[in-house]
Amino acid sequence: MESDGTWGIRIQEILVGRDLMLILTGGSAHIGSVSTAYINEKDKRVEVQTVDLPGHREHDLTVEMAEKAAAALGRTVTVAAGIHYDGINREQILEIVSEAKSVFERYLAEKVSESK
Repeated sequence: MESDGTWGIRIQEILVGRDLMLILTGGSAHIGSVSTAYINEKDKRVEVQTVDLPGHREHDLTVEMAEKAAAALGRTVTVAAGIHYDGINREQILEIVSEAKSVFERYLAEKVSESK
């Protein structure tokens, strides 16, 4: 699924058995952060584990998206993200983050709708 916005942020889905892998990219695609969210069987809460590569800032996106998707879908979800555009300013970074969240929300709404 690709965003309708200026930056062309994309989410790819890979089903891994019952689990779900999402790959979020934009610009020069790479892997900057990976978060896996799962339902803790003891207390039924969503827990998240994350690995970041040095110098990358996708951590906040992967944690938020993995946690939200796992809670909404009731399954383990891994989100890998790598978004890079050269020479952008703070305002443009905020636009990119907003677009990434928007495409994710659209994706998740469709998945939740399919599961009903």
